[in-house]
Amino acid sequence: MDHVDLLRTITRLVRDAGPAAALDALRRSRPDLAASSPVGGSGYHDTLAVFHVWAVDRLVAAGLSDAAILWHPLTDVRSPLSWWDADTLVSIEARTHGVASTLAEAWEPAPVVRTEALAA
Repeated sequence: MDHVDLLRTITRLVRDAGPAAALDALRRSRPDLAASSPVGGSGYHDTLAVFHVWAVDRLVAAGLSDAAILWHPLTDVRSPLSWWDADTLVSIEARTHGVASTLAEAWEPAPVVRTEALAA
C-alpha cells in the first residue's frame, strides 16, 4: 500500500467509523507501511498507524476535504520525525505497538487515538 492509498483508506475509515475503529481496522489488516515510513523498513508499524490515524482524525475534525488531507504537511511521510526520534521509530517496540512521542513537549499535541465516543 503506498502512502496516498494509506491516507485515503484511513480518511474513509475515520469519516465512516471514527478514529478508534480506523486504528482497529489497520491493526487487523496489518498493511505494509514501508511507503509511509520516514525511516525505512517493511511490514506493519503500529506507532506509524497510530500517528497517521491521529493526524487524519485531527484534519477531518478541522473540516478539511479529502484532497486537503492528502496535501497537508501533517500527513507528509516525514512528519512522524517531528514526534519521534529515528532510533525509536526503527525499534521493535514501536513496530509492535504504539509508543509515546519522544520529542513532543508536555504542552504540545501528541499522537494518540481517541477511543471515546464523540458527543453528537
